[in-house]
Amino acid sequence: MPCRKAKGQRAKTRHLFKKESSKVTVNTFLQEIPSETSVDIKIDSSVHSAMPPQRYHGYTGVVTGKQGSAYLVDVSKGNKKVELIVNAAHLHISKGIHPKAKKTKVEKKEIRKKETEVKAKVIEVKKEVVEEVAA
Repeated sequence: MPCRKAKGQRAKTRHLFKKESSKVTVNTFLQEIPSETSVDIKIDSSVHSAMPPQRYHGYTGVVTGKQGSAYLVDVSKGNKKVELIVNAAHLHISKGIHPKAKKTKVEKKEIRKKETEVKAKVIEVKKEVVEEVAA
């Protein structure tokens, strides 16, 4: 009789969850991550508590709060928002910008308009001062 296909939570994760470092230090468990911080989810296979599902490995989310020693992380998967309970050992503060923090094209255009209006006013004031001095 052949073996049945594994369908568990950690199926097909032999290479996905391989670790680069050897051990988890106490500092990783005790690190305090402030709310509204952008974090990357990198699952550490040696820590089993509050391990997120494997499909969220590599995703970026925002910390919304704390539940016990674990953190609540909002992650967007397609069009839906998912709230995960994740241990601090699986979180790394990301260096990139979270999609929530990005400005839209319209917002950037409005900022540029305001900047050009301010520059135009400064130029007009300088012209008036120069004309008064010349007169």
